[in-house]
Amino acid sequence: MKKHLLLISTLAITLISAQNNEVLKREFERQNKENNEKFDSYVAKRFGSDRNPETQKLIQEMRANLAGFSGDIPNFYQTDDQNQIFNNNVDAITTAGGVNGLATAFQGDGIKYTVFDGGRIYAPHVAFSNASNRITNLETDSNEYSSHSTGVASILGAKDSPLQTKDQAGNVTGTGNAKGIALNSTIDSYRFAQTTLPSGLSTDVFGKILIAQPKISNHSYGVNPGWTYGTVSGGYPYNAWYWNGNYVSGNNYDLMGTYYTTDKQYDAIVYNNPTYTIVKSAGNYFAYGPGYQGTTSNAYYFTSTSVAAYPAGTAPAANCSQGYDCIGYGSLAKNIIVVGATDVISSNNNRYTASTDVVKASYSNAGPRDDGGIKPDISAPGTNIWMASTAEDTVGSTTWQINSGTSMAAPQVAGIIGLWMQIYKSLFNNAELNAAAAKTLMVHSALEAGNIGPDPWYGWGFIDAKKGAELLVGKSNNTVIFNNETLNNGAVNTKTIKASGTEPLKVTISWIDPEYVLSSNQWSALYNNRSSRLVNDLDVKVIDATTNTTYLPWKLDANSPMTPATKGDNTVDNVEQIVIDNPTPGTTYRIEVSHKGTLKNNAVPSATTPQDYSILITGFNEVLGTHEAGFGTLEGIAIAPSITKDVTNILKAPKKSTFSIYDLSGKKLQSGTINNDKEPVDLSAYTKGIYIIEVKTDKNVISKKVIKE
Repeated sequence: MKKHLLLISTLAITLISAQNNEVLKREFERQNKENNEKFDSYVAKRFGSDRNPETQKLIQEMRANLAGFSGDIPNFYQTDDQNQIFNNNVDAITTAGGVNGLATAFQGDGIKYTVFDGGRIYAPHVAFSNASNRITNLETDSNEYSSHSTGVASILGAKDSPLQTKDQAGNVTGTGNAKGIALNSTIDSYRFAQTTLPSGLSTDVFGKILIAQPKISNHSYGVNPGWTYGTVSGGYPYNAWYWNGNYVSGNNYDLMGTYYTTDKQYDAIVYNNPTYTIVKSAGNYFAYGPGYQGTTSNAYYFTSTSVAAYPAGTAPAANCSQGYDCIGYGSLAKNIIVVGATDVISSNNNRYTASTDVVKASYSNAGPRDDGGIKPDISAPGTNIWMASTAEDTVGSTTWQINSGTSMAAPQVAGIIGLWMQIYKSLFNNAELNAAAAKTLMVHSALEAGNIGPDPWYGWGFIDAKKGAELLVGKSNNTVIFNNETLNNGAVNTKTIKASGTEPLKVTISWIDPEYVLSSNQWSALYNNRSSRLVNDLDVKVIDATTNTTYLPWKLDANSPMTPATKGDNTVDNVEQIVIDNPTPGTTYRIEVSHKGTLKNNAVPSATTPQDYSILITGFNEVLGTHEAGFGTLEGIAIAPSITKDVTNILKAPKKSTFSIYDLSGKKLQSGTINNDKEPVDLSAYTKGIYIIEVKTDKNVISKKVIKE
């Protein structure tokens, strides 16, 4: 009966998701139509009616890459350009035995990535020749191959590819390896531009996402709503600096850090498809502005409906002139993972040893979101990355390049999360690692970088593939808590644990939040708006049961984000993390997850609903109880003796509750029903070692360790 109920429930969820996606599809079509109408008006004012074939081609390309409008100003998508594998410890996963508890290598088998980029991936490239049909291009053959998209794909999954650089005399000047993250994965390829697909449907990137229905995708492109350097070949009238913000009544405005229409669209997609993880680059416009090193002109212009000299008064400062606030909209969504770039760690055999090893790439955009929300979410190496390339035409070629950008950092993060998905499926009966759980795992396992705690340069830190895998093994043998849970309206979900004292006590939660609907599109209402973009505001806190000391999560100061993060009530992030650095061994702590206001969904009008979330806890050696407020706990339960040669006993457990015995690999060995205050459990048939006894009622679960001698 339970299996039938599960199948019916799964079918119902699938049907609801499909219905919601149809609503989204209609909304995206409406938005796309509105943008095209505004673009027609812009083109008429900008180019007039006398258009030669070259201008017509330029207009067509601009329309395809249209990202939306900020006021009357069009914004366009643009790409965000084997030591890194050692930096982020990927080799521990892709090598058999590299992670304790994982006997086999994980190299992306059965994992499909979807790449949305500037053109088609060159599938015949030797980088993907270790298996057939690794790359599937889903655009028409009339679309050109892209060196950028081919490079991104190779970072995700190129085979072992040792390379050399040589000078004109043939002398070797450098060596490297373009080996990717997930060597046996497959990759689907779409353009981010609006194109006509082989089916005949014309659609933009959001429509393509709904068609593709990916599990994980990479998006190494973005919008620069601040200073950009424009060239004549790129459609600008002069080689000069252009301000993509606005000038209204003597005030300069921009949409850097602004949660805007495209962020809302990404959030809506993930909310309706919670098993889908989106990874996106943060952009490469840090310090851009007149006077930027290497540019040939300091002339600057204002890009309103027509290009004009900047109005009288002081021109805007360079992007991120204060060290923060230059991530463009579309990379500020709550439910996606945004990646900043670092230089490659070249010391310590390319291994991380301390936070000072991690150096922000000079070009990498910095957050946070204007409300103080932490962006980027994570950082990864992006400077001087070896990668595949191709001629940019419809024929293609096998070439190689060394490139730098957040475009190179994002696919490393996507690649690692894909490997975690493969491990999760292997350990947990083909289950999906959903978007909230993927972000929780990434944040919890991140290595410290920059300021202690999260910051606007590195997000939650530097990605660590090995640590994430170790936490998945910990979930399988019940040495960590890593669960998908549900918070009901008005409820408080509670867990009581005992700290081990051998490591920090660390709690991370994240959830997929409904998209935020902007109340105004006026520049003055959007610019540096500090109002929270959360819809459902969950809260986590940890309470010392002895002293009643309460520990709260990290948060940034939106008005001074370069100041190190503090701990308090976080009202802007859909990720919250608490760290107690030096808990006293054996101290009992109560972990509470609650919420503010009323939990609701993204329907119009919205309705009250429970909120799913992911939680990960480390630094404990005993779980005393877990429950929703109002229900009794299992804190009186005991296992005695805790060291035995044959039989132990479950003491003081409620009658009719159930128990299960697991070994440290997570394999269930036996189960039964508790009928006595002293329920015997026979371990005599098992080998010496540590076993987990789990006791469950309808509302509670407790796990205890027992040693078989």
